[in-house]
Amino acid sequence: MDPAIRTGDIILTGPAEGFLSREIAPGTIITYKRGKDLVTHRVESMDGDKLVTKGDALEEPDPWQVNVSDVIGTYLFKIPYIGYLPYFARTRLGWFLLILLPAAVLVGLLVKDIIKEAFKP
Repeated sequence: MDPAIRTGDIILTGPAEGFLSREIAPGTIITYKRGKDLVTHRVESMDGDKLVTKGDALEEPDPWQVNVSDVIGTYLFKIPYIGYLPYFARTRLGWFLLILLPAAVLVGLLVKDIIKEAFKP
């Protein structure tokens, strides 16, 4: 879906029938279920309740049609780069910065409060 949605972006979708979502029409970015996978593509055309979709970075539309009932949601907005966070957390530095360091700070604050209460007059 590059350039609208880049690798590493997290998108938020709303229910296709929700009050925040746009009506499904050509040009709408949708997320739908295809087998076990979730696919996010743009609607290229509609024929009743059948949708023809295409990824923005692709030349040709998808060779299959999507039923409107298979649509999970429509695109609301994206948060850039936050999708890289889980990959960073799997590295040693990421594990230290995102898991161990905050946990150590939390334990330190708890110990400080316990000591303060223990020596309270």
